[in-house]
Amino acid sequence: MQRLRFRLAISKAQLLRYYQGQIAALSVNTEQGLRLQVALHHFRSFVGHDGLNGYFEIELNDQNQLHRLSRLP
Repeated sequence: MQRLRFRLAISKAQLLRYYQGQIAALSVNTEQGLRLQVALHHFRSFVGHDGLNGYFEIELNDQNQLHRLSRLP
């Protein structure tokens, strides 16, 4: 398993583009220097009134598929 960390700060207005079908995935740069593309629906439970903000950790299995996504304190 591989664990990667990254920060997100996406406004409510930017998220509306997703709900209108204009965006399907987020491209994030991890602290480890990798660029990941993650389907935005994985972040639904983390969306607040002000958008999608926080420090996240993604855990990938041996086939580089998403195993777990969590927001860190």
